[in-house]
Amino acid sequence: MAYDFAASRDRIDCILSSKTKIVKKDIIPENDSEFTYSNGIRSWVGAIFVDMVKSREMCDSPDESTARIFRAYCSELIAILKEDTSYRQIGIRGDCVYSINSISNKDNLVDMFYTAVQINTFMKMFNKQLLNYGYKNIRVGIGLGCSDGLIIKAGQSGTGINDKIWIGKAVVEASSLGDLANRNGVEPIAMSTLFYNNVHYSFEKINKNYTTLIKAHKKRPFSYYDYSSVDYYHCNVCLADFDDWIEKYL
Repeated sequence: MAYDFAASRDRIDCILSSKTKIVKKDIIPENDSEFTYSNGIRSWVGAIFVDMVKSREMCDSPDESTARIFRAYCSELIAILKEDTSYRQIGIRGDCVYSINSISNKDNLVDMFYTAVQINTFMKMFNKQLLNYGYKNIRVGIGLGCSDGLIIKAGQSGTGINDKIWIGKAVVEASSLGDLANRNGVEPIAMSTLFYNNVHYSFEKINKNYTTLIKAHKKRPFSYYDYSSVDYYHCNVCLADFDDWIEKYL
């Protein structure tokens, strides 16, 4: 079972000296066969990360109840994320459920925002159900990011152990914002400035209230007219019909 250092050196030399063909595409392929160990695809990527707040407290003494809560939580978040057919990868990373999506136009980002709003509303229902079973409420932070990205297949050739790596700001920012949201005065949904700049006009056409519902978080709080001081935007928006249903039936 000893690790072969010489073979490792040779594999690294082979990879570092090889050519990687980068292909620009408007839509990220759904078929994994288009990704190889010698190519990469550049395209616009959107990411949404849903991070459970203070999950460590639940995990300090894991038991049957903890298992049920995590299973229900992950099951329904995945069901909501799958509703957006532009997703290319949905996964679970610790207490975080995430989706990485193909972005071909601004409408895809608007759809992602409404997915975040649906998750934010769902959490109200989920917490009412948790209380009915005698469990404590949980909170989540929802992070949204987008960027031009590079997608590559990585792993060890011939082993069947591989996955796609998403290189770019989208995943990093969505993950970081999920860690910030719903904590220390930040509202449950947080989005990068690039994400917000690409979608806010669409929001405001639908509902002028979005101009006040979505707030800028500033690096320098007193720079009222300096938009470069905004590091992200955040809000606490829910779906009205879903919210009404929760109030009526739970």
